[in-house]
Amino acid sequence: MANDIVSVDRLKQLTNQSIETLESLLKSPDISSQQKAEIAFKILEMVGVSPENLTSSAVSAPTNGFSPKPEIKTDPIPEPDYQSVIQKESLFLAGDHVFIENFLPLKDNREILNIAFSKSDQFVGSTTTTQAVNYRQSSILYATLFPEFYNLMRNKILKSLPEILPKLNHQPFDVSQVEMQLTAHNDGCFYKIHNDSGSEKTYTRTITYVYYFHQEPKQFSGGELRLYETELKNGSAISHGKYKTIEPRNNSIVFFDSRCKHEVMPVRCPSRRFEDGRFTLNGWLRRPEN
Repeated sequence: MANDIVSVDRLKQLTNQSIETLESLLKSPDISSQQKAEIAFKILEMVGVSPENLTSSAVSAPTNGFSPKPEIKTDPIPEPDYQSVIQKESLFLAGDHVFIENFLPLKDNREILNIAFSKSDQFVGSTTTTQAVNYRQSSILYATLFPEFYNLMRNKILKSLPEILPKLNHQPFDVSQVEMQLTAHNDGCFYKIHNDSGSEKTYTRTITYVYYFHQEPKQFSGGELRLYETELKNGSAISHGKYKTIEPRNNSIVFFDSRCKHEVMPVRCPSRRFEDGRFTLNGWLRRPEN
């Protein structure tokens, strides 16, 4: 019964939001009179009012209060092309990020390196949410295999968040989940341009973080993170040519908006030994679902 009540309330909320969106379209100068009339009819239908019942002594039935026409026809009214009028303005993400060196005490930096080495046989091949072929090459160790260090890192990140968000010009938000995985990149590994919140399963990812660690002295090159200037429009993220480059320095961490397009440049590790590769603890801070 509780689930039924929640679903009804949610349906009411969505209906109200839809009506508010349609009402805002009525005020837009980009909408034609014909489209405004059609939108008005749609609002009436959503609240359960038939346009034919809106007659009064001051309004003739054939026009139903709208002057001049359109006439009400028995044929269904075509849906307006909402995609052509919604979100006219673009939002640009300039690749802003927060980079912090010496993020963890040295003993914790060494501990996560030892965890990676000791569990090398438990890493699995990485994938993408779109299952794209030849788009990503790396291996992953899930956080369920290092729960104590997950909690240590999670607490450190959440404690740092109040200082990080203002630097990203990002409003505070409730964190519903801190996702984390340990990723290993060795010779030839890469991740082509993508963002972290572009699917139905990932849209609540809000802030991405990447913590870098590796052996000293460093035994690989490449593996830089590129953050692209990103245009958000009509539900799509479009990358532009400008980007900022972050070097994978041991015991450093970078935070950025999960909507920002980014990529991991190819790694070169001549020895190809697992221990000589580029390692990260990377993940996402999720907001609650609306």
